[in-house]
Parts: sequence; C-alpha cells; structure tokens
Amino acid sequence: MRVQIYDTYEEMSRAAADLVAAQLLQKPNCHLGLTAGSTPVGLCAELVKLYKDHRVSFSECTLYNLEEMADVPPEDPTALRNSFFHPHLLDHVDADDSQLKMPDGFADGLEEACKKYDALMDSLPEGRLDMQILGIGADAHIGMNLPNEKLTPEAHVVHSRKGNPICAMGVRHILLSKRIIMIANGEAKADAVAAMCHGPVTTLAPASLLQLHPDVVVLLDKPAASKL
Repeated sequence: MRVQIYDTYEEMSRAAADLVAAQLLQKPNCHLGLTAGSTPVGLCAELVKLYKDHRVSFSECTLYNLEEMADVPPEDPTALRNSFFHPHLLDHVDADDSQLKMPDGFADGLEEACKKYDALMDSLPEGRLDMQILGIGADAHIGMNLPNEKLTPEAHVVHSRKGNPICAMGVRHILLSKRIIMIANGEAKADAVAAMCHGPVTTLAPASLLQLHPDVVVLLDKPAASKL
C-alpha cells in the first residue's frame, strides 16, 4: 500500500486523474472500475479536462461501477447511471452509455442481477478489472461492503439509508482488481483512513482488507491523512 498525501482536495483529484489517464494510455481498451459519491467528483472533473485537452480518450475502454440502485429502471433520472456518471463524466467525454456496465436489478431481479454481474466480472481477461477506483466511508466501508462480522465475497443486495435495494459488487472482485486507487478527503474520513492503513485486517473495517492487495495507491488530502 503506497500512500500519497496532498495539500488540497484539488491536488489529490488531479493526481488520481493522472493515474487513470496513464492506465487508459497504456491500455486503451482497459476495464476500469469506477465509484460514485462526493469524493470522485473532482477526479471526474479532472478526467474531463484531460479529455478536452486531447490527452486521453475513453472510446475503447469499458467502465464498471461498484453498485446500482435495483428498484428503478436504468433510464430513471435517480439511477446512479444518470444522476452521477452522465453529468460528471459520460456527457463530456468520448464514451457512450453502452460502455458503462452496472447491475440491473430492475430488469433481472435482485439475486439474478448480482449473479449476472459476478459472471460479467468473471468473463473479463484474467477474471478481473485492470483498475478499480475506490472511496472510503467514515466507517471504513468500501463500495457497499459494510462493516460486519462476515462479508459476502460475491455481488449481493444491500439497502441504502433510505431503504432502497442496491446490487453491489462484493469484496472478491474488488480485491481481484490488478490495481486499486483509493481516494479520500476530509477530516471525517481520517479515522477510517487510519484503520485502513494501520489497523488490523478485519471485516469490521472492510477497507483494511486492502492491506492484503499487492498494488494499492492511496491518495489523500491533508485532513484525511491527519490521523496517520
């Protein structure tokens, strides 16, 4: 696990974008795992800048997200596909909607959607993503893999704070990714970051499992790194 600390969120986001761009340049048809939420907004903005500067292309890659809401159709404006990925990335670069792969619990049903998403991941070259972008929750969760005595390794159904069912990637395919880029900002994430980097490896802090991965780059702003 390699930790890099930046003075500001903006600097951290640019560094993360440079790593993603390097992956796209090295392997234009790569399989790239994304994450939604407030932390990757800056990363997406920096990737859009790189695209508009003709420094990177998304035309050949395939994109994946860690989860999708399961009680709304893919075209619904509240789906993550439309509420996050289109406005922050897809609408501004040379990638179209078909390149973004997400579970479709609305069409397939919850359990079947999870099985299909695992099968899709297993069908990738070497059965894994080339790179996975992760954020971290204040409780050290990754994706929708929440602290628990046991974690479900496969894709599974969880519920949001509002009670919405979500089809979520399990820790197996997260940890199988060739490279993981973890981004975190803000003092509210400092305890979770410390648990991830220096705490015991435990399912009660799912991000600590990243200590077991051979190629993890952790990008932090100073507030997120304040308890290291």
